[in-house]
Amino acid sequence: MFNQFIFGERLKSWRRAKNFTQDQVAAKIGVSGQAVSKWEKGECLPDVYNLKLLGRLYRVSLDDLLDTGEEGTEKVVETVKIGGAAFEIVEKPAAIFAGKIVYAKDFGGNMHQALSSVDETQKRLACEKAAGCVLPICDITLSVNFWLEESRRAMGFVRETATADQPEGVDVYKMPASLYIRAYTDRDTAYLLAKKECDIWELFAYIRNWFMPAHGFRMAGNGAQEMEVFDTAEHKTGYAYMPVMRI
Repeated sequence: MFNQFIFGERLKSWRRAKNFTQDQVAAKIGVSGQAVSKWEKGECLPDVYNLKLLGRLYRVSLDDLLDTGEEGTEKVVETVKIGGAAFEIVEKPAAIFAGKIVYAKDFGGNMHQALSSVDETQKRLACEKAAGCVLPICDITLSVNFWLEESRRAMGFVRETATADQPEGVDVYKMPASLYIRAYTDRDTAYLLAKKECDIWELFAYIRNWFMPAHGFRMAGNGAQEMEVFDTAEHKTGYAYMPVMRI
């Protein structure tokens, strides 16, 4: 997964190696100093034309300019097919999530009240304020401790970021590295639930109650949590991530 924040840090390193200021770079390639600042902060990316100019200015190839390395990326280690549905066993490194997180303990142990305390606008604005989002930028619903008693549960509406240094009002959750079972909400997976279509959250019960015991897994005990990772703005489709350990 391309990391926009790390890319910005690399741009900054190339600039400093040439002893240029941001304003000098901006003047040389014909953009504003604000644009260069945003690129280096990981807030946005230069277009292809400006990438080419930056490469010439810093005397590095586009391959070197764009190479952020493979560290920090998740890896599929096994795929299990059930009918036409694919369940992937994924090694995911430690990650940082930022957005809006509500805890049942802050509402007398009542998760329903915790969820009722935040509206869709608050969720959206907190995610939009998150700094250093990795690419692709996906909305994520994070279920914390949902296999434990209600008073210990939480729900997060977050995005994955490359930094825990976030603006005021943005909550942070640090996820440890873990093994996950990942499944997508396509037609073949929905058929396993005797449905034509399904939501991401419906896959968790199938994974936990059938797939895990049948294939030698149990819930992870390392603090990793369930995730719904949406691949559309409408939140209609995406991946279910269930943290597991091999038995």
